[in-house]
Amino acid sequence: MGFIAEIEARTRPMREAILAHPFVTGVGDGTLPVEYFKHYVMQDYVYLIDYARVLALASARAPDLETMGWFAGLLDETLNTEMDLHRHYCAEFGITRQALEATRPAPTTIAYTSFLLKVAYQGSFPELVASLLPCQ
Repeated sequence: MGFIAEIEARTRPMREAILAHPFVTGVGDGTLPVEYFKHYVMQDYVYLIDYARVLALASARAPDLETMGWFAGLLDETLNTEMDLHRHYCAEFGITRQALEATRPAPTTIAYTSFLLKVAYQGSFPELVASLLPCQ
């Protein structure tokens, strides 16, 4: 079995669990209560603020210009595309940019972003990169 096939086989149960999660199925079939989606988008927005900080630190700590540019590109995409998409979604729900930016992060959001920021500031560059990868 090749590397990719092995990874796909090992992660299949996790991917199937993700796809079967009530939030994901509710988005897919239109049964997710809109308040749950609003909460998710607002929490994701405050997550993206710290994620952008981590990407900036990754760019600054990169060992070469190519890697620095790659992380800078991700930072630009996050700040100017993904966060803009969130602002547009929220505007459709009547949530202003000011309200979105004043969103208090939930404990889970704080735990995750605190971990990312700690690794970005205190860990090695390889640890920083690894912290940005999805976990099993």
